[in-house]
Amino acid sequence: MHRFSITVGIALVAVLACPSVQAACDGYAQELAARVGADQALRKRLDFDNADSPAQKKLQENIVIVDRANTARLKVLIAQCGWPDEDKVGDKAVHHAWLLTQHADLDVAFQKHALDLIEKEAARRGEPLGSNFAYLYDRVATSEQRPQRYGTQFMMPVGDPCNVEFFPLDDREKVEARRAAIGMPPLADYLEQMRETSSCTLAKPAT
Repeated sequence: MHRFSITVGIALVAVLACPSVQAACDGYAQELAARVGADQALRKRLDFDNADSPAQKKLQENIVIVDRANTARLKVLIAQCGWPDEDKVGDKAVHHAWLLTQHADLDVAFQKHALDLIEKEAARRGEPLGSNFAYLYDRVATSEQRPQRYGTQFMMPVGDPCNVEFFPLDDREKVEARRAAIGMPPLADYLEQMRETSSCTLAKPAT
């Protein structure tokens, strides 16, 4: 664990260097990818069955450190270069910016700002709001203890990953309708998917 933390720290130092504004914007997609790599490398090590273990608690501390650094840098990049333009940097970079924003839970004001940027970008492109907007909208709503509009956020008791439940929802029929309108699966199907990917041994098929 110690050696892994040092490796992540070195990677962050590398991407925290301060290039010129033009160089930063030219390397927008590459930097987002590097930061998502650090984000995912840590989260892939999460074990919801042993969330209270010393190793997992240390891992969670490292995740907070990386999330803070990613949020701070993403705010600078967006101020300098704007929200990623799919035509210029590709759809993967747009997804990476959204993912880093989704994990910026310690800065809800920034998440709300990003929601506004995503909405404006969709309007500029003449496209409907999609699942990225839905997930981030619900993330903010949950943080502010408001009902979800799309039913994307869920909770589970520590040590009981099979007991997955949604955070409070808006009117369920309306939530289902909103999900269907943007191509998201029904709530029941989504909940089952979450159980299957959250270390829930009861939900995994027999091998």
